[in-house]
Amino acid sequence: MLDIILVGAVIVVAFVLFATEKLRVDFVAILILATLTVIGQFRDGFLSVEEAFSGFSDPATLTIAAMFILSSGLTRTGALAELSRKMAAIAGDSELKLFVVLILIVGVVSAFINNTAAVAIFLPITVVLARDRGVSQSKLLMPLSFASIVGGTATLIGTSTNILVSSLAARRGIEPFSMFELSKLGAIFLAIGLVYLTVFGRRMLPDRGPTSLTRKYEMARYLTGLMVPEDSPLVGKSAAEARLTELYDVTILEIIRGERKIHSGLRDTKLEAGDHLLARGALDGIMEMNRSEGVTIRDEVKYADQELTTEDTVLLEAVVSPSSSLVGSTLKEADFRHLSGVFALAINKHGETIRDKVGRIALDIGDTLLLQGRRGSVDHLADKPYSLVLQTLDLPEMRAGKAIYAGSIIAFVVAMAATGAAPILVSALLGCILMVATKCISLQEAYDSINWFVIFLLAGVIPLGLAMENTGTAQAIASGLLDLTHTWGAPAVLSAFYLLTTLFASVMSHNAAAVVLVPIAIATANELGLDPRPFLMAVTFAASSSLATPFGYHTNLMVYVQGGYRFSDYVKVGVPLNLLLWLTASLLIPVFWPF
Repeated sequence: MLDIILVGAVIVVAFVLFATEKLRVDFVAILILATLTVIGQFRDGFLSVEEAFSGFSDPATLTIAAMFILSSGLTRTGALAELSRKMAAIAGDSELKLFVVLILIVGVVSAFINNTAAVAIFLPITVVLARDRGVSQSKLLMPLSFASIVGGTATLIGTSTNILVSSLAARRGIEPFSMFELSKLGAIFLAIGLVYLTVFGRRMLPDRGPTSLTRKYEMARYLTGLMVPEDSPLVGKSAAEARLTELYDVTILEIIRGERKIHSGLRDTKLEAGDHLLARGALDGIMEMNRSEGVTIRDEVKYADQELTTEDTVLLEAVVSPSSSLVGSTLKEADFRHLSGVFALAINKHGETIRDKVGRIALDIGDTLLLQGRRGSVDHLADKPYSLVLQTLDLPEMRAGKAIYAGSIIAFVVAMAATGAAPILVSALLGCILMVATKCISLQEAYDSINWFVIFLLAGVIPLGLAMENTGTAQAIASGLLDLTHTWGAPAVLSAFYLLTTLFASVMSHNAAAVVLVPIAIATANELGLDPRPFLMAVTFAASSSLATPFGYHTNLMVYVQGGYRFSDYVKVGVPLNLLLWLTASLLIPVFWPF
């Protein structure tokens, strides 16, 4: 009984930490791993050391790492960018056509590559297409995310959750999922999602028209023009020597010296009398600098997007992706300004805009940065280690001649797994080797493309499922659920499992939700004397279809701020679709996978 209490306590604490996001979810997963390992040293039969660290060698973890490499090969060769060009040509000037073509293509693509990677490549493309056609981004970006999520349910490799549940089932002696086993219901999910979004969702989406970035981030009071007079103590000093950031929290973004504009080396450039400065900082810092350094505030100068964008510099938004090295750190800790040559003017976290001391704010997945910098420097922010999803100015160019190879390799991987010629892990690893061998992606790019956030999350939470089984926790929970639902029959129990998984996945990691519920689903099926496969399918589809909150799925977070959405927008558009999918799954899972 004590072991069950200990595992239950770990689950409750983990759930709270996942839901509140006080700590990064991958760090929470490692805490789970460490806690279970320590308890296992004092409780026989709780969890062995080998079991505690088995998540790192689990086929699901290795397969998902390989899928990140394969997805990166498609994006780096420009195969998806070429697809986007065709999408733009088909859509023409019609907003409805653009909407339908976008969600259809993204939904289909997400069935074969990681849906987070699909959104990362299509998000900037969608922003460009919306801008060029005068369409509000808010009408396209949430459907983009939702289409990628429901599309990911259509195949085994569409999302990490599908692979994870298949692997967890195999470890318990249940036949793993085949490549297209999920497609029977996944295709219906995709069709329902596309019809719903086109007919109903599009009308419920907010129409938050395009606005300037400076207005969107309310930067008017934080961008100030200054002039350095002859008697200023700043003459002959650089911004670093004068400690402007440390003393006043003021950052110099540009120095105008006569006809010359200086954008690089600003911290070390000696200031001269008559220099005009573009400064970012709060009013109290600017006023203190005015009193102490004798600078003149140029009230007549107003800065908007056009003043901050020149031939050499650009103002744009960037979204922090799950694979970014900035997740969990501050810009100051990452030495972002010095290493990238780009200024962060503001940060938007879950709808809250932060303009003061932006360098000291710990960043999370989905945070949006307002950036200004030289065009050449900005272009590199999409690469490792920053991995920011940029609001690009142009559609990305294709790596000549390699897109056909990347597409063929993905087809080879799918065919090998679908025909049973090789397990998905083997075919995926062969695909990775071919991606490197054909130079679709370099070996370093392959290493960099792996989303270690997800890998450590999986490695940390997989042992939790083992501990639940070893201690009888899964059996105890299953018995409790059956006491509440068994009088309504197996279909009602399955439907309840789907709904419970949806609720879990809406407030915590969808992969963590699957790990917690898979052993309970198997124990429940065993209690009823039924095949566990339908219950596993309920967990799989529910965990892979979290639409009701911006925090239930990484792709929802990635478009949250970019689309100008509020939490209520996801509830209004996502909950009805989640309910439709729940009813569909409750009716069809017993048909496709009989008890």
